[in-house]
Amino acid sequence: MSSIKERRKARYSKRKIQSNDDLYKSTDPSVSIDSPLVPDIAEKETVVENTTVNKKFKRKRKKPLPVEEYNYQTMAPEFSEQNVSQQLFNYRCAMEYLAHVNLQGSNTDKIVDRFKDIIYSYPNVDMSSFANREQAKLHTWIIQQLQFAYGQKYLGVVYLLQGGMGLLGSMLLDTALRFENIRSFDLNGTCQFLADEFHKEELLQDWRFKACQQDIFDIDYVTNVFQVRMQDGKLSTPYDEIPGTIINTQVSHMANFQDWYNMIPDTKRVVVVGETGEVPRPFPSSQNFNLKFPMNFEQYTGVITVGDKQFFMKIGMK
Repeated sequence: MSSIKERRKARYSKRKIQSNDDLYKSTDPSVSIDSPLVPDIAEKETVVENTTVNKKFKRKRKKPLPVEEYNYQTMAPEFSEQNVSQQLFNYRCAMEYLAHVNLQGSNTDKIVDRFKDIIYSYPNVDMSSFANREQAKLHTWIIQQLQFAYGQKYLGVVYLLQGGMGLLGSMLLDTALRFENIRSFDLNGTCQFLADEFHKEELLQDWRFKACQQDIFDIDYVTNVFQVRMQDGKLSTPYDEIPGTIINTQVSHMANFQDWYNMIPDTKRVVVVGETGEVPRPFPSSQNFNLKFPMNFEQYTGVITVGDKQFFMKIGMK
């Protein structure tokens, strides 16, 4: 016992406790109140560091996706790779989109869940060209005017042309509008992947929603027969249906939109949207836009300004 007490006494006596007065009188710079504990960082260095951080996280909005052939076996692993900065950016884009959606009576909880699931599952793909403030305002406008024009009238099978990841279709699903199914056609296979994953629940409901990589000039707008590349790489059995309502929000991005419009049969229900700005085929005015898309029965013609550009829309029977 004596040896333990001695060792304990020796351990406590190694360091002498100094009083506060002794510490303040000390000339040791490490304890002087006049000497900084942490050296000042030069203002120039701070600016350089902040600039580097800003460059790292600054991204160009609405970056177009590279056009790829649909291949679930290669896309799923690639888009599932960890990419924290891209994932955070996608969350930001989704929040911006949802913040500018303004639809009364719609179930916005479902689209929130869809965003949450796809961004969590596929963090390595850029969604900014689809989920942004401009698209949210445009989609809100389209849905509102469809509701005013048709109410509870039956729209049949809705064809979304150049539909991207299907956000407009998702908003249609969350309204009281009456239709049979929704098809989203896009030339980019990445859009088919994202749209199908965004609507996994509807895929299991006998293709309540289904995306397809297809050129819209290959569609028969009277009675369409198409095949879809499935997840296993095989083609589906031929699927035939009659398009009821055709929606094309990308006519300003088509070099030959007039040839496409001539393919639409008379009395077919259509929604066309053009725009101003830096696009392949901008429309200088609403009058010019209206003349390009004549209709037998117009149910809506209007203009909306989003940011520094205008969008023109016509709804009716061709």
